[in-house]
Amino acid sequence: METHPDFDKYMDCYYDYFGQWDSPSRCGLKIINRNDGKLLAIATEIYRLNPGTPVTEWVARLATKIMRDQHGDPSSFIFIEHTPDLHSKLTFYGETFDLVNFEWDGENFINPHWTRLSPDQVDAMMQS
Repeated sequence: METHPDFDKYMDCYYDYFGQWDSPSRCGLKIINRNDGKLLAIATEIYRLNPGTPVTEWVARLATKIMRDQHGDPSSFIFIEHTPDLHSKLTFYGETFDLVNFEWDGENFINPHWTRLSPDQVDAMMQS
């Protein structure tokens, strides 16, 4: 992982992973070890800086890899997908946060389900 001084409060470093067809891929990442013992990961889509598979298309595999890299437990792992504001007139290019819940098959996360969160909800989750 590489740190970068210009990252915002939802991204501390770049995180490299192999996406579809083993394509080199990259997202932004913030890891928070919460006071309640849960591990919170925020994966940020970095658009043009990601040479490969987008976060959304690889979300279950990406969450599994991040959890394992952080020595987390599936039952106490929280994953948020973040897309930053692209400053476009098109509303679907605005900033979004989604809590992604998964099923655990014993080895991997599967069957993602997205729930939209507000920035205030994410900030509160980061403080827990």
